[in-house]
Amino acid sequence: MSQEFSTILLAAVGAVLFVGGLLFFLRPSWLLGWLKGMAVFGIMAIGGYLLVIALNLYDYQSLSGMQTVASVSTQEQGDQRWGVAFELVGQEPVVASLRGDQWQVDARIIRFTGPLRWLGIGPAYRLERLGGRYTSLEQERSNPRSVIGLNDAVWVDLWELDRQFDLPFVEGVYGNATFMPMRDGAVFDVRLSGSGLVAVPANEEAHKAVQYW
Repeated sequence: MSQEFSTILLAAVGAVLFVGGLLFFLRPSWLLGWLKGMAVFGIMAIGGYLLVIALNLYDYQSLSGMQTVASVSTQEQGDQRWGVAFELVGQEPVVASLRGDQWQVDARIIRFTGPLRWLGIGPAYRLERLGGRYTSLEQERSNPRSVIGLNDAVWVDLWELDRQFDLPFVEGVYGNATFMPMRDGAVFDVRLSGSGLVAVPANEEAHKAVQYW
């Protein structure tokens, strides 16, 4: 079952259960039975939960195996100041400035278990931010940090909910790529799997940066 079909199926089932629960409450006879009322609450909760999952699957990208999700290229602009182009696969690059000697990408990863996994729903991810860091501990503590946001905030973020409430059948994982050195003309590929991120040199300058780091 494809990720897209699974998402549509979850959204449809969730909407039917949630709306159905609301319709039951419009009939006064259902309110006389406490057990029936609790059952309706349960149906609505399941429906709402499935809707939240389906909505997040549209905001997150599907993930299967280890795959290249972005590239990072750096150009020197001055002393510990770098022009960075972050390019998601199939999208226009985000160009900004970072301060420091190294860069790192952070991501949010959601893994599914139980019946959600049986539906064929694989891990999903959102790249969150690209940040710079100084190698000097003194500079890291005193100098201003620079961070580039890579995604807008989600109205209801399943990853955040899982971290707070330990949701069933969902596991929110925080992934980040190891800090990599800045170097003029260097290009790195950012690869992602269900367990986390890794940065890989993609040209000669990047290989040199890692070799002499």
